[in-house]
Amino acid sequence: MQALAIVDMQRWMFREPDRAAQLPALLPVINRLAADYVAADLPVFDIRVVHKADRSTWSRLMLKYDVACLIAGTEDIAFVEGLVMPSTARFIAKTANSAFLGTEFEQQLQALGVGTLVLAGAFIDGCVGLTAADAAQRGLDVVLADDAMACCDHRHRVMMVEWLTAMYEIRTIAAASLPAAS
Repeated sequence: MQALAIVDMQRWMFREPDRAAQLPALLPVINRLAADYVAADLPVFDIRVVHKADRSTWSRLMLKYDVACLIAGTEDIAFVEGLVMPSTARFIAKTANSAFLGTEFEQQLQALGVGTLVLAGAFIDGCVGLTAADAAQRGLDVVLADDAMACCDHRHRVMMVEWLTAMYEIRTIAAASLPAAS
């Protein structure tokens, strides 16, 4: 079975103009992909960063620079405007880049019998890429939905996709070519 994981499509992630500029092309693809997975009765995961205000879950860099972001109950963690997350999506709250660190994501995938994980969202040169590497190391077949991933830096996007392909044989496929989209 395959599952779709939509990673970090949160307001705070797209606060910078160059990141926000990717949304008009990205959102229709992610929304269509999610709808296709729901129509095919395949699981969709809503994976988002959520931190506690008391600093107990803050990352090393958040602590170093004393930057509070993605705090539970704030607008930072809300979906970007225009994202249509299925009501059946399984929510995974994370506090690290990889969706596998400190979460029940792996256990949920195993319980569902997921062998292929399709990744979309923000950012291939960040949380999506690190989640992809961790998924491959856990024995999952990983597919990157090429046109459904944002990036922080285009050069890093290219480098990360090349690295994931070379190291883990991770495939990159256009969303419309994924089996659930057929």
